[in-house]
Amino acid sequence: MRANGPIKLDTSLRRRLLFGSVGLAVAVSVIFISVAYKLACDLGESMELENTNKLAKQLIYQIPFLATQSTKDPLQSKKLYNSHLFQSLDPEVVGIEIWFVGQHVKIRSYPEWTYPAEIALAIEAGVDSSGFTEYQKERLLWVYKADTDTGLSVLLLHKAKTLNIALDYVANRLSITAFLTFWLAVWAALVMSALITNRFEKNNKKLAYMASHDDLTGLPNRYYLVSMLNDFLSKVEASRIPFKQRKGALLLVDLDKFKDVNDTMGHAAGDDLLVSIGKRLTELAGAKAQVVRYGGDEFVIWHQEIDSVEAEILAQDIVAACRQPLLVNNNQFEIGASIGVACYPQHGTKVDELLKRADIAMYHAKELRLGYQLFDQTLNSKSALWVSLRGQLNNALQQNQFVLFYQPKVSLPQGTIVGVEALVRWEHPEKGLLAPGVFIDIIEQSTVIHEFTRYVLKQAIIQCRLWLNQGVRISVAVNLSPYNLRDDEFIPYLKEQLSCHQVPAELIEIELTESGTMLDLNVAQRVFPELRAVGVKLSIDDFGTGMSSLAYVKKLDVNFIKIDRSFITNITTDYRDVAVIKSMLLLCVNLNKEVIAEGIETSEQAEILHELGCKFAQGYYFGKPMHPLVITPLLTKDLPVSAKVTPIKEGYS
Repeated sequence: MRANGPIKLDTSLRRRLLFGSVGLAVAVSVIFISVAYKLACDLGESMELENTNKLAKQLIYQIPFLATQSTKDPLQSKKLYNSHLFQSLDPEVVGIEIWFVGQHVKIRSYPEWTYPAEIALAIEAGVDSSGFTEYQKERLLWVYKADTDTGLSVLLLHKAKTLNIALDYVANRLSITAFLTFWLAVWAALVMSALITNRFEKNNKKLAYMASHDDLTGLPNRYYLVSMLNDFLSKVEASRIPFKQRKGALLLVDLDKFKDVNDTMGHAAGDDLLVSIGKRLTELAGAKAQVVRYGGDEFVIWHQEIDSVEAEILAQDIVAACRQPLLVNNNQFEIGASIGVACYPQHGTKVDELLKRADIAMYHAKELRLGYQLFDQTLNSKSALWVSLRGQLNNALQQNQFVLFYQPKVSLPQGTIVGVEALVRWEHPEKGLLAPGVFIDIIEQSTVIHEFTRYVLKQAIIQCRLWLNQGVRISVAVNLSPYNLRDDEFIPYLKEQLSCHQVPAELIEIELTESGTMLDLNVAQRVFPELRAVGVKLSIDDFGTGMSSLAYVKKLDVNFIKIDRSFITNITTDYRDVAVIKSMLLLCVNLNKEVIAEGIETSEQAEILHELGCKFAQGYYFGKPMHPLVITPLLTKDLPVSAKVTPIKEGYS
């Protein structure tokens, strides 16, 4: 898969910001000029009308006074025409008409004037009115005033020339203002676009770094690695370098005991450890190599100038360095590493091939405790299966591909079923039914171990509830990984499931191997009492294989001890196994622990164990792990008496 490159800068962003700002400035300027000019026009016209109205009122007031000074034809009097009132009128007043005592006089007459309809209507109605009109492309303001008390009416015509000049002046000033505003907006747009573009470029670089680097260690991440390798391989192919002269090595480094550190010391200590390991690997790999945080506790080292021999030397140095104590927060850690090495072009010419084959080699090294392993075609079968299954774990859990089979535990000598152990199988869609030996180690080394255990526990509790519904009250044992003891959420989850499905706690038995318990005895001593407080039963599985002391058995408050099958296999021929089992039985009796013998495959083994005093047994002789549909009839037969399994039938399945 090719990684997405860094987020690319849109080179047209600045241009689009500039054009957008200029367009906005133009639009704002046009709107500003239009609105301002309209307001100026409205204001000018309003003022002109107000002034002309005042003049008309003044004429209405003074004309009767002047007219009374003439005894004959008052409107024809020269004294009236030559009065200061008329002589001081603005020349822009081009028309003055007066109606008084039945006379109509035009003191100033507009040439060839014919009243427009609105003026004629006002005169005829004798109603005060005013407005604007046009005559021969000239704009005129008119005011008609009538005084009903004196019978005097006046019509004034005023040229709008002065108003037009004023409006032209305003328009010029507005244009200048708009021009300055426009260029100011352009300048501001240039500055803003530069600032925004620079900030975008910085954020883009930051996002590109975040997308291609690990937050914790600061190292490049998986996407950076894939992108870098694709670029490298493309350049090599384009350069036409002879195949035999091409070289490069990919080392996949997996930390061996990181999960123990993470679960025991906490995630903060685990994070600090990863940072320290990243620095140590960077120093070891050298300046010409690229160290990558691949994910979880895995790192990848890519070196394009070394061959397989040099890669193995580098792998040896890394294994040795990882075994050296590492001081983190005043704590020393020795974690170790398993390394898979794949070389270009011998082991692959594509990124996916190199990564897959390095993964296969790493799993082989981890399984055999080799430290490192150079990929070889002979590794492909089993290791390839491991790699394939590891990649399918999450999907298998989501699709409920894991199913539980149940193996009976019986009492001796009757063969009465007293309990069952839940053993998981993987119903793989392609590879069929897989036994736990194929995938349990993969799960314990993965990040899904807690989710897997909870899944198994829930299914076992549900099955116990189904049997209770059928009248079968029988205990169900569930195996725990030692890593689950460090899961703080496990006990609350156990309580939740017991409560949800209304299953008595004493019907659930938690099994943990002796070696797993000894990994951290302090944790076991803390968690076991908490489990007992819930009410579940506890048992130690594979007892006798972990080289534990008597003090260890004494400290752990468990109900059952299960003797490992390795002591049962040769019990009919080896007196030493008989002696060991006899000692174990005596020890457990004295400590008040019940004993269950595992791996019973013959009637002779069952008889010897019974003679030695063993009360409970489990093995293929009594029954293989069975699907619930198969084992349920055995449990429900002859109710309410417990179900029986014939104890003298070798090879029962």
